[in-house]
Amino acid sequence: MTLILKSCSSYYSKPWSKNDYVVLNGKGQVIGRIMLHPQAPKDQPRFWTITALEQPPSIDNKGYSTTREEAMADFKKLRFRYLRSFNLQRDRSGYFRSF
Repeated sequence: MTLILKSCSSYYSKPWSKNDYVVLNGKGQVIGRIMLHPQAPKDQPRFWTITALEQPPSIDNKGYSTTREEAMADFKKLRFRYLRSFNLQRDRSGYFRSF
């Protein structure tokens, strides 16, 4: 599964914090966000959240991590676990479907 991290400033063409990123899937669709959060625990300042449409909103779709790289790994692990739990696979158009 390919995940791409892109700064919010370059994605939205507006000034954002340099520590604020969108997470894109392999098709370039926004499926989440990773950022430094002012109210995060001091030892885990990176906040990440999954916002993909095919993944229902849940308090389990977010977390805190120590580094940006760790946040990306935690994001990917949870995203992959969700897709596998429903046996979701990409169809020919690139959207996830149950097979």
